[in-house]
Amino acid sequence: MSGCIERWGERLRPRAVAYGRFEVGAMRLCFALLFYFNLPVYSKFLNQGDPQPRPNGLAEWGLDFSWAGDPAVMGVLKLLLVPVLAVYVLGYLRWVALPYMLVLSLAVGTFKNSQGSISHVYQAITMVVLAQAGWHLYLALRRAAGKPPKFRDGWDADRVEVFVSQSALAAIYLTTAITKLLRSDGAWVFQLRHIGVDLDKTWSQAYYNQLTLDAPGWAVAIKDYVTAHPWAAVLLFAPGLFAEFFAFLGLYGRRLALVLGVLLVVLHLGAIYVMQLTFWQNIACLFIYFVNVPYWLCFRWRRGEEN
Repeated sequence: MSGCIERWGERLRPRAVAYGRFEVGAMRLCFALLFYFNLPVYSKFLNQGDPQPRPNGLAEWGLDFSWAGDPAVMGVLKLLLVPVLAVYVLGYLRWVALPYMLVLSLAVGTFKNSQGSISHVYQAITMVVLAQAGWHLYLALRRAAGKPPKFRDGWDADRVEVFVSQSALAAIYLTTAITKLLRSDGAWVFQLRHIGVDLDKTWSQAYYNQLTLDAPGWAVAIKDYVTAHPWAAVLLFAPGLFAEFFAFLGLYGRRLALVLGVLLVVLHLGAIYVMQLTFWQNIACLFIYFVNVPYWLCFRWRRGEEN
């Protein structure tokens, strides 16, 4: 019995993908640009009496993250971020660079979520930084203890870095799928019949917030169709749940990562234009670590690898 379990465990264990040095460097460069240009400064919240009226997360422990909304403070921190990201992209001192990135990411996210409404548009970026920081801190501690890690089966530090980044993203989607099923008592797919009502409410809210609604014709057509034909919503949106639930399959090779990445990107595009839920950061992370555009456009043909 134990032998059978070991054999299945070996089959289910993800194999190392042969990411090259320049390929991983291209991923880090894309992620560094994404991190820098998506690091917000919530200065508008400093104008109220209590900058953290509804403490959330670490703020519940009494930590003050209002500095994340101070343009002067964040200006200095973002200036320091430039050399930090340069070092990160080059692959040096990542055990220093990534914790710095993690502090900034957690600070702005916690400060935003302490305003009374929860948003997780920055979640994907923070989770990738957290996963990479944990990995490189572990490596640094092992080296400091005189016990450098021993890799096997084609793994190395850079390949594990990509793997933990993909794992963090897959965990986000798997958690989302499980949450949908738990909150709906397993009836989420069948409840999609009523999504037309939610879409009408969401579109109305978006309009009254901006007094304009710039949506492509195909999105309007989908919204109107699922409102008039409830069961069409089940056929249209249910596959998204399965893409989220099986996102972890993207850890088993380039092709599966590409397929799952494209499916999840399509899911997000539908959410953006049909449901008015914006998650561009998730799409960017999927393009970097799942779809891996640089590889399919360049590195694959140079290296002749398809794994």
